[in-house]
Formats: sequence, C-alpha cells, structure tokens
Amino acid sequence: MIRTILALTTTVALGATAVTGAAEAAGACDAIADALPDSAFVVATDPGAGAIVHPGFAVSGCSRSFEGTVNWRLLGRDGGVLAEGFTSGGGADGPAPFAFTVAFEVQATQIGHLEVFEIDASDGEGFPPGRTVLPLVLSP
Repeated sequence: MIRTILALTTTVALGATAVTGAAEAAGACDAIADALPDSAFVVATDPGAGAIVHPGFAVSGCSRSFEGTVNWRLLGRDGGVLAEGFTSGGGADGPAPFAFTVAFEVQATQIGHLEVFEIDASDGEGFPPGRTVLPLVLSP
C-alpha cells in the first residue's frame, strides 16, 4: 500500500502543473479521487520531493480522510520534530484540497522530511491510513 501511495505521489508531483486557484485545485483533487474511488488517502502534491524550502513554505495536496483531518510534521536531519500541526481536507463527503504553511527554524541547510498523514482511527483494522513523506532541503 505504501509503495502505491508513493508512486501516485510521484506521478502527481511530476505530472501536475502549478495550481493557482480553487478550481484548478479541485480539478487536481478530482483526478486523484477518480484513481482512488473508494479509498481514504492523503497526497501532498506541492512542494515536490527534493525541493529547497525556507521557513513559512506552503504545502498543498488532496485528501479524503477520517473527519477531514490531515496531520503533518516536519522532521529535521536528526529525526527530531521541527514543526507539526493539522489542517482540513476532504472527508466522508468526498475528496477536497488542503493547504497549510510550515514555520520552522534550522541553523544550517539540511535534509529533512515532511510527513503528511491521517491518524489511524480504526486501531489497525483495514488498510493503513494515507501518508505521504517528502524529502526536502531545509534552508535557514
């Protein structure tokens, strides 16, 4: 399941054009939902893997998750949490775009990882919840 989600994330990140408005974001989200018609998912589409990011960078994507909640955390080179939070995306009524900004502090440029995910509300029943992990270059 994780391989499928990561492959889909890569395809979306490489194949999508910049989303500039609500209509375009909804269209991109609909395309992902068509590929995963009855599945819960969390797909971060921007920034792309390997992007150089600075404090306050924007993240966007599409989800259909339990109660529409999308959780995220930014991990530094040492695996420590630099920032974390949550936002709203799509839920039981269907998929929807999500967006948030990430404030963080690092002293030196380093590799980090942004995890965007759904918490497993079922205590392990069924499929694992949706999750995207993006390696990023964190710049001060």
